[in-house]
Formats: sequence, structure tokens, C-alpha cells
Amino acid sequence: MQLTAKMDRVTAERFGKAVTINGQSYTAVESHLLPEMGPVQGDGVSLVVFSLAYSPRRNDNVVVDDGSYIVTRHQLFNGKPQIWLE
Repeated sequence: MQLTAKMDRVTAERFGKAVTINGQSYTAVESHLLPEMGPVQGDGVSLVVFSLAYSPRRNDNVVVDDGSYIVTRHQLFNGKPQIWLE
């Protein structure tokens, strides 16, 4: 197994949580962007989704930690979908 795949597996197992996107369950790791870290307003929340089966789109419905959100933007982060929630 490649080193990157091993690192992804360990990261998902240790830090990942179950999220539901458009009714499908995925494992994701939460990331907070604090205002002190750059030109962002407020505390932004993004998720890195550890599944290549998920193809992100704006306005996807996301349920995480009993809260319901929509995807406002997305990009790839180390080959995995990263989504921003509102």
C-alpha cells in the first residue's frame, strides 16, 4: 500500500467523523479557518471528504454534528474533495 493511502486511512480513522451528504454516508475530517489565518471573515468550516465516490456540487445538503448545512464552494485537497459549509 502506498504511503499516502496509509496516511489517509489513519487520518480518517483517528480524526474522521460520519457525515451525510445528499443522503449518503461518508467519512470526513473537519477543518476550521480562523480569521487570524488570512483574509476570511469569521470562522469558516470546511470538510475534507475521504471518498473519491463523492463529487461535490454547490448547494449539496450536508448533515454533520446534528446540524444541516449546504456546500458553498469546493476544491480538491491532496486529491480529496474539500467542501465549505454554510
